Amino acid sequence: MQGGTILKEWQVEDAGGGCRAFSEVIVLACPKTGEIYSSTIPLTWDDGTSLEEKACSKLIQMMLNARVARDDYLYVCSGNIFHAFHSWLNENKYNWELSKIDGLAHERAEYLFHCQAVAAGFPDKIHLVDRNYRDYYRAVEEWVYADESRLVLLKDREVRRKPAETRYVLRGNGRHTRSCLKCGKKILPYTPVVVYRCRESCRKVRRYFHPACTPVEPLKSKLETMTVLWTSCNVDGIILHAGKEDYQCAVCGQKVLPGEKTFYGYLEKALITGHLSCFLNKKEPSPAPGL
Repeated sequence: MQGGTILKEWQVEDAGGGCRAFSEVIVLACPKTGEIYSSTIPLTWDDGTSLEEKACSKLIQMMLNARVARDDYLYVCSGNIFHAFHSWLNENKYNWELSKIDGLAHERAEYLFHCQAVAAGFPDKIHLVDRNYRDYYRAVEEWVYADESRLVLLKDREVRRKPAETRYVLRGNGRHTRSCLKCGKKILPYTPVVVYRCRESCRKVRRYFHPACTPVEPLKSKLETMTVLWTSCNVDGIILHAGKEDYQCAVCGQKVLPGEKTFYGYLEKALITGHLSCFLNKKEPSPAPGL
Protein backbone atom coordinates (compact mmCIF):
# COMPACT_ATOMS: atom_id res chain seq x y z
CA MET A 1 0.00 0.00 0.00
CA GLN A 2 1.28 3.48 -0.86
CA GLY A 3 -0.48 6.69 0.11
CA GLY A 4 -3.68 4.77 0.82
CA THR A 5 -3.60 3.08 -2.60
CA ILE A 6 -3.20 -0.68 -2.87
CA LEU A 7 -0.57 -1.46 -5.50
CA LYS A 8 -1.37 -4.30 -7.88
CA GLU A 9 0.58 -6.93 -9.76
CA TRP A 10 -0.44 -7.49 -13.37
CA GLN A 11 0.26 -10.19 -15.95
CA VAL A 12 0.54 -9.57 -19.70
CA GLU A 13 0.14 -12.60 -21.96
CA ASP A 14 -0.76 -13.44 -25.55
CA ALA A 15 -2.12 -16.47 -27.37
CA GLY A 16 -2.47 -17.59 -30.97
CA GLY A 17 0.65 -16.01 -32.42
CA GLY A 18 1.95 -19.36 -33.63
CA CYS A 19 -1.23 -20.21 -35.53
CA ARG A 20 -1.77 -19.05 -39.11
CA ALA A 21 -5.48 -18.58 -38.47
CA PHE A 22 -7.53 -16.32 -36.20
CA SER A 23 -6.49 -13.19 -34.36
CA GLU A 24 -3.82 -13.05 -31.69
CA VAL A 25 -5.30 -12.49 -28.24
CA ILE A 26 -3.59 -10.25 -25.69
CA VAL A 27 -4.60 -10.21 -22.04
CA LEU A 28 -3.89 -7.94 -19.08
CA ALA A 29 -4.92 -9.54 -15.79
CA CYS A 30 -4.54 -8.99 -12.06
CA PRO A 31 -4.62 -12.43 -10.37
CA LYS A 32 -5.23 -10.98 -6.91
CA THR A 33 -8.40 -9.07 -7.84
CA GLY A 34 -9.50 -11.22 -10.77
CA GLU A 35 -9.59 -8.22 -13.14
CA ILE A 36 -9.18 -9.23 -16.79
CA TYR A 37 -8.83 -6.99 -19.84
CA SER A 38 -8.41 -8.45 -23.30
CA SER A 39 -8.17 -7.46 -26.92
CA THR A 40 -7.43 -9.03 -30.29
CA ILE A 41 -5.11 -8.07 -33.12
CA PRO A 42 -6.98 -7.69 -36.45
CA LEU A 43 -6.36 -10.31 -39.10
CA THR A 44 -5.05 -7.51 -41.32
CA TRP A 45 -4.56 -3.74 -41.36
CA ASP A 46 -3.29 -1.07 -43.75
CA ASP A 47 -1.97 1.77 -41.57
CA GLY A 48 1.70 0.81 -41.95
CA THR A 49 2.27 -0.18 -38.32
CA SER A 50 4.08 -3.35 -37.30
CA LEU A 51 2.54 -6.20 -35.32
CA GLU A 52 4.52 -5.12 -32.25
CA GLU A 53 3.30 -1.53 -32.54
CA LYS A 54 -0.27 -2.74 -32.98
CA ALA A 55 0.00 -4.87 -29.81
CA CYS A 56 1.62 -1.99 -27.91
CA SER A 57 -1.20 0.38 -28.86
CA LYS A 58 -3.81 -2.15 -27.72
CA LEU A 59 -2.04 -2.73 -24.41
CA ILE A 60 -1.70 0.98 -23.67
CA GLN A 61 -5.46 1.36 -24.07
CA MET A 62 -6.06 -1.70 -21.89
CA MET A 63 -3.82 -0.24 -19.18
CA LEU A 64 -5.78 3.01 -19.31
CA ASN A 65 -9.04 1.09 -18.98
CA ALA A 66 -7.62 -0.91 -16.06
CA ARG A 67 -6.17 2.23 -14.45
CA VAL A 68 -2.79 0.58 -14.04
CA ALA A 69 -0.73 2.82 -11.76
CA ARG A 70 2.89 3.65 -12.48
CA ASP A 71 3.80 2.10 -9.12
CA ASP A 72 2.03 -1.17 -9.94
CA TYR A 73 4.17 -4.11 -11.06
CA LEU A 74 3.82 -5.89 -14.40
CA TYR A 75 4.99 -9.38 -15.36
CA VAL A 76 5.22 -9.44 -19.14
CA CYS A 77 5.62 -12.33 -21.55
CA SER A 78 8.89 -12.19 -23.49
CA GLY A 79 7.25 -12.91 -26.86
CA ASN A 80 8.27 -10.91 -29.94
CA ILE A 81 4.79 -9.40 -30.15
CA PHE A 82 5.58 -7.40 -26.98
CA HIS A 83 8.98 -5.94 -27.99
CA ALA A 84 7.59 -2.46 -28.66
CA PHE A 85 5.59 -2.65 -25.43
CA HIS A 86 8.77 -3.49 -23.49
CA SER A 87 10.35 -0.30 -24.84
CA TRP A 88 7.26 1.74 -24.00
CA LEU A 89 7.30 0.47 -20.40
CA ASN A 90 10.96 1.47 -20.05
CA GLU A 91 10.36 4.87 -21.60
CA ASN A 92 7.46 5.58 -19.27
CA LYS A 93 9.29 4.23 -16.21
CA TYR A 94 6.90 1.45 -15.24
CA ASN A 95 7.95 -1.31 -12.85
CA TRP A 96 8.08 -4.54 -14.85
CA GLU A 97 10.03 -7.66 -15.71
CA LEU A 98 10.00 -10.44 -18.28
CA SER A 99 8.32 -13.58 -17.03
CA LYS A 100 6.85 -16.90 -18.08
CA ILE A 101 3.15 -16.35 -17.50
CA ASP A 102 1.07 -18.96 -15.70
CA GLY A 103 -2.33 -18.78 -14.08
CA LEU A 104 -5.07 -16.28 -14.81
CA ALA A 105 -3.68 -14.34 -17.79
CA HIS A 106 -2.35 -17.44 -19.54
CA GLU A 107 -5.53 -19.43 -19.08
CA ARG A 108 -7.72 -16.54 -20.21
CA ALA A 109 -5.65 -15.85 -23.33
CA GLU A 110 -5.75 -19.50 -24.42
CA TYR A 111 -9.47 -19.73 -23.67
CA LEU A 112 -10.31 -16.63 -25.72
CA PHE A 113 -8.26 -17.82 -28.67
CA HIS A 114 -10.04 -21.18 -28.58
CA CYS A 115 -13.41 -19.40 -28.39
CA GLN A 116 -12.65 -17.66 -31.70
CA ALA A 117 -12.08 -21.00 -33.39
CA VAL A 118 -15.16 -22.64 -31.87
CA ALA A 119 -17.34 -19.67 -32.83
CA ALA A 120 -16.23 -20.18 -36.45
CA GLY A 121 -17.19 -23.86 -36.33
CA PHE A 122 -14.00 -25.57 -35.16
CA PRO A 123 -14.79 -28.69 -33.05
CA ASP A 124 -14.87 -27.74 -29.37
CA LYS A 125 -13.63 -31.20 -28.36
CA ILE A 126 -10.23 -30.47 -29.93
CA HIS A 127 -8.42 -28.15 -27.55
CA LEU A 128 -4.98 -27.27 -26.24
CA VAL A 129 -3.49 -29.80 -23.81
CA ASP A 130 -0.39 -29.17 -21.67
CA ARG A 131 0.80 -26.30 -23.90
CA ASN A 132 1.14 -28.61 -26.90
CA TYR A 133 0.75 -25.67 -29.27
CA ARG A 134 2.20 -27.46 -32.27
CA ASP A 135 -0.49 -30.13 -32.47
CA TYR A 136 -3.31 -27.79 -31.50
CA TYR A 137 -2.43 -25.11 -34.03
CA ARG A 138 -1.88 -27.73 -36.71
CA ALA A 139 -5.39 -29.08 -36.10
CA VAL A 140 -6.85 -25.56 -36.34
CA GLU A 141 -4.96 -24.83 -39.57
CA GLU A 142 -5.95 -28.14 -41.18
CA TRP A 143 -9.59 -27.40 -40.37
CA VAL A 144 -9.33 -23.94 -41.96
CA TYR A 145 -7.59 -25.17 -45.12
CA ALA A 146 -10.13 -27.98 -45.54
CA ASP A 147 -12.77 -25.50 -46.75
CA GLU A 148 -11.95 -22.66 -49.14
CA SER A 149 -14.63 -20.46 -47.59
CA ARG A 150 -12.68 -20.51 -44.31
CA LEU A 151 -9.52 -19.01 -45.80
CA VAL A 152 -10.79 -15.58 -44.77
CA LEU A 153 -9.92 -16.67 -41.22
CA LEU A 154 -6.18 -16.69 -42.00
CA LYS A 155 -3.90 -13.99 -40.65
CA ASP A 156 -2.36 -11.56 -43.13
CA ARG A 157 1.23 -12.76 -42.90
CA GLU A 158 2.55 -9.90 -45.02
CA VAL A 159 1.67 -7.14 -42.54
CA ARG A 160 3.11 -9.29 -39.76
CA ARG A 161 6.32 -10.06 -41.62
CA LYS A 162 8.24 -6.97 -40.49
CA PRO A 163 9.26 -7.36 -36.84
CA ALA A 164 10.17 -4.48 -34.57
CA GLU A 165 13.83 -5.56 -34.76
CA THR A 166 14.02 -4.18 -38.30
CA ARG A 167 13.26 -0.73 -36.90
CA TYR A 168 16.36 -0.87 -34.69
CA VAL A 169 19.51 0.09 -36.58
CA LEU A 170 23.08 0.00 -35.26
CA ARG A 171 25.06 2.87 -36.74
CA GLY A 172 27.60 5.56 -35.99
CA ASN A 173 26.32 8.64 -34.18
CA GLY A 174 27.00 11.94 -35.95
CA ARG A 175 28.11 15.21 -34.40
CA HIS A 176 25.12 15.53 -32.05
CA THR A 177 25.07 14.36 -28.45
CA ARG A 178 22.10 12.06 -27.84
CA SER A 179 20.42 10.83 -24.68
CA CYS A 180 19.98 7.09 -24.16
CA LEU A 181 16.31 6.27 -23.63
CA LYS A 182 17.10 3.43 -21.22
CA CYS A 183 19.87 4.71 -18.94
CA GLY A 184 19.45 8.45 -19.53
CA LYS A 185 23.19 8.98 -19.98
CA LYS A 186 24.79 10.80 -22.90
CA ILE A 187 25.62 9.10 -26.18
CA LEU A 188 28.75 10.91 -27.31
CA PRO A 189 29.17 12.22 -30.84
CA TYR A 190 30.99 9.81 -33.16
CA THR A 191 30.31 6.69 -31.10
CA PRO A 192 28.12 3.63 -31.87
CA VAL A 193 24.39 4.14 -31.34
CA VAL A 194 21.21 2.10 -31.84
CA VAL A 195 18.44 4.14 -33.47
CA TYR A 196 14.81 3.05 -33.15
CA ARG A 197 12.47 4.50 -35.77
CA CYS A 198 8.69 4.51 -35.47
CA ARG A 199 5.57 6.62 -36.01
CA GLU A 200 3.55 8.23 -33.24
CA SER A 201 0.47 10.32 -33.97
CA CYS A 202 1.42 10.29 -37.67
CA ARG A 203 4.86 11.76 -36.87
CA LYS A 204 8.20 10.08 -37.48
CA VAL A 205 9.98 9.52 -34.18
CA ARG A 206 13.54 8.42 -33.46
CA ARG A 207 14.80 7.11 -30.15
CA TYR A 208 18.40 6.39 -29.22
CA PHE A 209 20.16 3.74 -27.13
CA HIS A 210 23.69 2.78 -26.25
CA PRO A 211 24.37 -0.58 -27.95
CA ALA A 212 24.52 -2.18 -24.48
CA CYS A 213 21.15 -0.64 -23.54
CA THR A 214 19.04 -1.53 -26.57
CA PRO A 215 15.99 -3.64 -25.60
CA VAL A 216 16.08 -5.43 -28.97
CA GLU A 217 19.07 -6.76 -30.89
CA PRO A 218 19.08 -4.81 -34.18
CA LEU A 219 18.70 -6.83 -37.36
CA LYS A 220 20.32 -4.03 -39.35
CA SER A 221 23.80 -2.59 -38.98
CA LYS A 222 25.24 0.39 -40.80
CA LEU A 223 28.15 0.65 -38.39
CA GLU A 224 31.73 0.62 -39.69
CA THR A 225 34.42 0.36 -37.03
CA MET A 226 38.18 0.44 -37.02
CA THR A 227 41.04 0.33 -34.52
CA VAL A 228 44.07 2.53 -35.17
CA LEU A 229 47.41 2.90 -33.45
CA TRP A 230 47.86 6.42 -32.12
CA THR A 231 50.91 7.38 -30.03
CA SER A 232 51.42 3.71 -29.18
CA CYS A 233 47.79 3.32 -28.02
CA ASN A 234 45.01 1.40 -29.74
CA VAL A 235 42.08 3.71 -30.43
CA ASP A 236 38.71 2.16 -31.31
CA GLY A 237 36.54 4.31 -33.53
CA ILE A 238 33.90 4.52 -36.22
CA ILE A 239 33.96 5.45 -39.89
CA LEU A 240 31.53 8.02 -41.28
CA HIS A 241 31.27 10.32 -44.26
CA ALA A 242 32.31 13.71 -42.93
CA GLY A 243 29.75 16.46 -42.51
CA LYS A 244 30.43 20.18 -42.24
CA GLU A 245 32.24 20.02 -38.91
CA ASP A 246 35.44 21.74 -40.17
CA TYR A 247 37.94 19.26 -38.71
CA GLN A 248 41.59 18.91 -39.68
CA CYS A 249 43.03 15.47 -40.29
CA ALA A 250 45.17 14.47 -37.31
CA VAL A 251 47.56 12.63 -39.64
CA CYS A 252 48.15 14.93 -42.63
CA GLY A 253 46.95 18.21 -41.17
CA GLN A 254 44.70 18.95 -44.14
CA LYS A 255 41.04 19.90 -43.83
CA VAL A 256 38.54 17.04 -43.88
CA LEU A 257 36.03 17.88 -46.59
CA PRO A 258 32.30 17.06 -46.43
CA GLY A 259 31.57 13.61 -47.81
CA GLU A 260 35.07 12.20 -47.29
CA LYS A 261 35.34 8.89 -45.47
CA THR A 262 36.62 9.79 -42.03
CA PHE A 263 37.80 8.01 -38.89
CA TYR A 264 36.52 9.21 -35.49
CA GLY A 265 37.77 7.78 -32.22
CA TYR A 266 38.41 8.80 -28.62
CA LEU A 267 41.71 8.58 -26.77
CA GLU A 268 40.41 9.05 -23.26
CA LYS A 269 38.30 12.22 -23.74
CA ALA A 270 40.15 13.58 -26.77
CA LEU A 271 38.55 13.10 -30.20
CA ILE A 272 40.99 11.80 -32.81
CA THR A 273 39.76 12.26 -36.37
CA GLY A 274 41.10 12.30 -39.89
CA HIS A 275 40.91 10.94 -43.40
CA LEU A 276 40.34 7.20 -43.41
CA SER A 277 42.96 6.84 -46.13
CA CYS A 278 45.55 8.58 -43.96
CA PHE A 279 44.98 6.19 -41.07
CA LEU A 280 45.03 3.19 -43.40
CA ASN A 281 48.29 4.21 -45.07
CA LYS A 282 50.19 5.20 -41.94
CA LYS A 283 50.66 2.44 -39.37
CA GLU A 284 51.53 4.67 -36.43
CA PRO A 285 50.62 8.29 -37.09
CA SER A 286 52.26 11.07 -35.17
CA PRO A 287 49.93 13.64 -33.65
CA ALA A 288 49.81 17.03 -35.29
CA PRO A 289 51.43 19.91 -33.41
CA GLY A 290 49.33 21.10 -30.52
CA LEU A 291 47.51 17.77 -30.01
